[in-house]
Amino acid sequence: MANPIVSRAELAVGANPMTVKGVVQKTSILLGLSAITGLGFFFYALAAGLSRGFITIAAFGSMFAAFGLAIFITFKPQKAKTLAVPYALLEGVFLGGISLFFMRMYPSVPVTALCATFVTAAVMLGMYRSGVIKVTEKFRSIMMSAIFAIMILYLVQWGFIAFGSSLPFLFDGGMIAIGFSLFVVVIASFSLLLDFDNVERGVAMGISEDYEWLFSIGILATLVWMYIEFMRLLSYLQD
Repeated sequence: MANPIVSRAELAVGANPMTVKGVVQKTSILLGLSAITGLGFFFYALAAGLSRGFITIAAFGSMFAAFGLAIFITFKPQKAKTLAVPYALLEGVFLGGISLFFMRMYPSVPVTALCATFVTAAVMLGMYRSGVIKVTEKFRSIMMSAIFAIMILYLVQWGFIAFGSSLPFLFDGGMIAIGFSLFVVVIASFSLLLDFDNVERGVAMGISEDYEWLFSIGILATLVWMYIEFMRLLSYLQD
């Protein structure tokens, strides 16, 4: 399993095995909850005139809380069924806040990024189903290395931000930053192929349907990552 949320999980075979349909249904539920929460927070913040500082705290507080839940679920996959809805709601608040942040600087970016995310997801699904790109063990290994390298860079960047600085070149909006952002968008997009393959492997192994929530959380996390990276890339290009 390649999604970090799924990769360390010890999954159990059950009497009622998971199905692709079940994962799709649960992913749709989580996406719907995130969208409703995100739009609700977005329009409430606009209507109430919430300060930029409050929105930032709410958005990034939710992001770190969601990240904490994801880490917990990674080591306690049996809790995914219970924590899936709270995770989706936290992601929704984060998405609403970060979308408002980008919209105030670049009004067209959030909608464009949302369209790009779902179009890319559809293309990735088509490529996976048609076998244009096959998820081999080598492909999986390369993707995992790239994903963890990006995660480490982001953690280092957050450390720099905490001290009022930033990693040179990678996040300054210049040509190197655009190239790096485009690379991350590609990696995030290809991560969906791993998510699709994870689901098929889970179905083939007869994993219990309770873990459908785990795979749905993984897909939601990938889509959120894609959306954020598309917004970052588009904002760089507008600059």
